Amino acid sequence: MTYNELLYDSIKYDEEKLAYAVYWLIKNNVVKGTDNANSVNWDLVNYHEVEEMKKRNELDLKIIKLYTMPIGNNQHFLVFAVDEKSARGHCLNELGMLPEKVFDITDELDMSFWFPEEKKYKTLREIRDATIIFPATAMIFDKDKKQWR
Repeated sequence: MTYNELLYDSIKYDEEKLAYAVYWLIKNNVVKGTDNANSVNWDLVNYHEVEEMKKRNELDLKIIKLYTMPIGNNQHFLVFAVDEKSARGHCLNELGMLPEKVFDITDELDMSFWFPEEKKYKTLREIRDATIIFPATAMIFDKDKKQWR
């Protein structure tokens, strides 16, 4: 895998910190994008500069995260949104309630669910990637029944 491919994959899979670290290595001519990235020396990265690049959003990343909000009866409202504030507002608009707690569960995007009408499993990442407008409802999940709607 090359550094260019690693950068592409890190953006594709929402690995923002990795994307900026790889971008820093390429931008500062520490490595070439076409170099093999199998043995990355992460000690060469200036992480202070990486944080500054992230703050400036030099890669123009718009990471859509996955949030869950308990809504009672052991049910959770799952929302795709840019930030927690947007997810909370979406819950208020859709369900007429402001959630007491909001959890960022973006690391669970690869969890899959069965879609009987399509006769296949789909991951939350696939659902998010097929969504055009955000914030958006991912699903309501019932933890007791292990069912979604």
